[in-house]
Amino acid sequence: MKHKISALLIILCLVTNTLPLFSIDDYYNFPKQSYKGSVTYESSRNLCLFSFVATTQDPTKEYLIKGIPSVLLSELRNLEYTYVEYPKPNIVYHSFGESPDKTLQEKIDVESLNVKRKKKEINDEKDLEDLRSGKKQLAPEKDPRYIKITIKQLLDRKAPTPDESFGLASKLNCDYIITGSFEVRENELFTKVFLFDDFEGKIIPFEHKTSVIRAYQEMGPLGESIREKLQGKDTTTVAVSADGEEGALVYLDGIYLGKTPLSGKKFPVGKRSLFIFKEGFHPHKQEIQLEKGKPFQLDAKLSLKLSNSFISVRSNVEADVYLGIQYLGKTPLERIAIPSGMNRLRVSKEGHIDYFRGIDAQDNEEVVVDAVMREGKTDVYYKNKQNVFLDHTYKDFATYSLYGSLLFYASYVYLNYASRQAYSAARSDVTLVNGLAIRSFYQNNPNEFFFWYGVQNQVIDDAESKARNLKRVAGTLPMENRKDRQLVAGPMVILMGLMLVSAATFYILGLDEETVEFGYLPINPSSVSYGQTSREGFGYLQFN
Repeated sequence: MKHKISALLIILCLVTNTLPLFSIDDYYNFPKQSYKGSVTYESSRNLCLFSFVATTQDPTKEYLIKGIPSVLLSELRNLEYTYVEYPKPNIVYHSFGESPDKTLQEKIDVESLNVKRKKKEINDEKDLEDLRSGKKQLAPEKDPRYIKITIKQLLDRKAPTPDESFGLASKLNCDYIITGSFEVRENELFTKVFLFDDFEGKIIPFEHKTSVIRAYQEMGPLGESIREKLQGKDTTTVAVSADGEEGALVYLDGIYLGKTPLSGKKFPVGKRSLFIFKEGFHPHKQEIQLEKGKPFQLDAKLSLKLSNSFISVRSNVEADVYLGIQYLGKTPLERIAIPSGMNRLRVSKEGHIDYFRGIDAQDNEEVVVDAVMREGKTDVYYKNKQNVFLDHTYKDFATYSLYGSLLFYASYVYLNYASRQAYSAARSDVTLVNGLAIRSFYQNNPNEFFFWYGVQNQVIDDAESKARNLKRVAGTLPMENRKDRQLVAGPMVILMGLMLVSAATFYILGLDEETVEFGYLPINPSSVSYGQTSREGFGYLQFN
């Protein structure tokens, strides 16, 4: 019977706690809500570059341990994206409700008309399939199949073996690992490289042979092979010229390829954004289509910027004047023709800090610049954005102000000491120090008493006057004022306070996002013992 009563009570408790749940649908209006499913894909991957291992130990070839990966790094620097046909989804939002027609983000955008957001081109697997089939074309920055690559240099760590890469990749957050070994035989260098792909779980080997003397110069094909593999998509050769103009900078999808005339460069096929720039010409922008098996060739015609604007530059010392990278001459310059538009003016002289100024030249108008050149070192001054005077920073002035306050405090201490010494020096000259001695002297020598009394009084007055003057210059700090613990202003106290305020002011002005950093540092899980899982990390503040 007891068991039946207990079971009945448990059922009643469950029912009473479950009934309110039926009202949640109405509370949140779930029956009227419906959202179409959507997905977000991975946006970045890390490429970790390790040092290499020497197959046979040779102290004279140890420079290759870090030298080989450094050369490969120079070949991989312009690797912006890796192409993945089936990118890894980060978050999947499943459909909800009846006949959903908009995703959650689309409904939020409709209800927030004043908020501007970038339109999301790919919302589900169907959109991604349209990209694969060619029904839809997108630039790489909007195509989730193009994943940004970040290169991490771990040259000081021990190079992992291929088997160790499987566990090390997750530990170091490396999606790709590049390392290898090398061997020197006579005058030839044999290099073996392996590329570990953590997502695919496979290792791709590479081999290359060069001469020892020209190892770095001859390692370009090896870097090119690794880069093509990481690009993950069919490539085609790109050749770009600029109507005979040499030295124009060529960019594809924001990636620098080289200068015109450009030929033999390989790039992944697909819709691309071409950008060509040369000083003195209007930039050339063009959308192009790179196709598999079809080399791309383009001879772009650059439009010359007409020099129908003028500039005059004067300075307190003779200096060289540059507009962008174009040399204009030495100051003073009067009404020199320049192209219209935005540019940067630089006035430079040995032993002086370079003068910079942005120029917005308008057609048929003259820009007049009066540059004041200051002595100093340009590389020292502009190395630190906090420089406020010549080569001195906010931190320097805060330190100087603090030293100044210490100097004035030392003066304050000395003046107080000198004030006390004035009293001490007068004590030896004062003989009438008590009433009995004064009465006795007056009775025995009444004629001399008034003379000696005046002399003694004058000594005391002089000592008090000197002590007061010294104390007036020094002032009194509350900790030394025994009467009422109040601050008594004096030149030394005032200057000491001004220096402290100046030090604090310069220090605060020097604080910015590059000087002080606030953050949250998670604790390494391996260092947390059992029962400490609630300790996830701690905040920190550090000065750079």
